[in-house]
Amino acid sequence: MKKVFFLILLFLNSVVTVFAQLLTEKEKIVFDEIAYHRFRTGEYEKIHKWVIPIRYKVIGDSSKYVLNEIDTTFSQLAKLTNLDIKKSNDNDEVNFLIALNNDAETVAQLSENARKYTNTFGGFAYKANKKSEIYRLERVFMVSKYASKADVRYIIKRGIVGSIGLFKKTENAPKSIFYNANNGKLKIDAFDSAIIKAFYSENIKPGMTKEEVDPLLK
Repeated sequence: MKKVFFLILLFLNSVVTVFAQLLTEKEKIVFDEIAYHRFRTGEYEKIHKWVIPIRYKVIGDSSKYVLNEIDTTFSQLAKLTNLDIKKSNDNDEVNFLIALNNDAETVAQLSENARKYTNTFGGFAYKANKKSEIYRLERVFMVSKYASKADVRYIIKRGIVGSIGLFKKTENAPKSIFYNANNGKLKIDAFDSAIIKAFYSENIKPGMTKEEVDPLLK
């Protein structure tokens, strides 16, 4: 009996150790900056994330390099989050709409809510249920505002990565894709990957506050 009890304690200790090793000290600082979001005025800042399959559609531009960047970014996120992410042209199942300009035809396909939260520089709007589970998001990228293909690829990658629930920016990691200023980052490196994986860990649930998450990421 004592041996069984000892093994249970050993197992629980190993689980806690795994949790504790999810993020380094610097990764944890950035995680805390970008992971918690207030959906409505007066609410606590909480984790908001996708739990359902993402079906994305692109409207407003068909440049091959743009579409490749979108597809590549979603493919990377699918591996890091374990979410089911696929492109779709079925409007009944599309829940992640990407608009690449604000011409009249494109804007007409956006919801009223999305139009309200976008402007000539772009923007996004999302919907979440009472459990803080994101179930729809629309994002506008004003690709015509940027002079180079590299700039367009950067804003697209940065915007899509943030759209999985990491809506805020960091002031503490100049080389991160989550950095507040434009750093032209076109790669989701090991640092950013660790944060995304931790955010989409099964142990971190939508609706959790920082106080609830902290014990899992010490």
